[in-house]
Amino acid sequence: MIEDGLRYQTQGDDWLERVLIGGVVGFLGVFVIPAFTFSGYMLEVMRRVMGGDRKNPPEWSDLDLVELTVDGLRYVVLTLVYGLAFTLVAGLPVFVFLLGGYGTDSGILVGFGLLIGGLLYLVGLLALAVVLPVATANFVAEDSISAGFDTTVLRDVVANGTMLKAIVFSVVINVVVQVVGSVLLFTLLGILLLPFVGFVGQSAVMYVWARGFADAYEEEYGRPPLDGPATSVEGGVGTTGFDAETGVDTDADEGHRY
Repeated sequence: MIEDGLRYQTQGDDWLERVLIGGVVGFLGVFVIPAFTFSGYMLEVMRRVMGGDRKNPPEWSDLDLVELTVDGLRYVVLTLVYGLAFTLVAGLPVFVFLLGGYGTDSGILVGFGLLIGGLLYLVGLLALAVVLPVATANFVAEDSISAGFDTTVLRDVVANGTMLKAIVFSVVINVVVQVVGSVLLFTLLGILLLPFVGFVGQSAVMYVWARGFADAYEEEYGRPPLDGPATSVEGGVGTTGFDAETGVDTDADEGHRY
């Protein structure tokens, strides 16, 4: 799966053009709006892979950039909520113990608070690394921000061995990309190549997340998260509208369901 992910963006006759555009969009992410477009493209990668199309990466010319950008912005909202929850879980104990130790000579109380906060930070970071891929994939499958917080799917798929394996694979890909990026920093040409390596690497991560989620979802619920070829953002996002808890297909292909 790791090799498939890393080779994903090199498929097709126009792969070089696709990677060049992706790298440029990623580089322009410093201007904020292109960063949303970049994220939207990565979500489209997941949508294609979950829909069963693992050989044809999205072509930039076939996509509606406005829809991609909106999709990316919605995803940022999802990640911000998770980030805020993570910050509260890790930071609240530290704040409480610091407040309790304020005005006293008890450095032990403050130190204990920092220790607890540090442990919670590590646990929270690990939990976020496991939960966020599933939340992202379900957000894509249902085209709804609220789907990213579906506790039934999160509980079932996060604990699935296939999904956990995919998450480990994505970590390996990130490490490989980081190592390659570190090596490229030693030359001017290498520095110029960094955005394109990042585009290929991020696509690989999303590929692995999507493939792991699709397989795990089908194992848990007896059906894929998306039926048939994924629909391009340009033509409207196709979703299954499947309720994992009730087993009802609501067939909610009605645009974004916030």
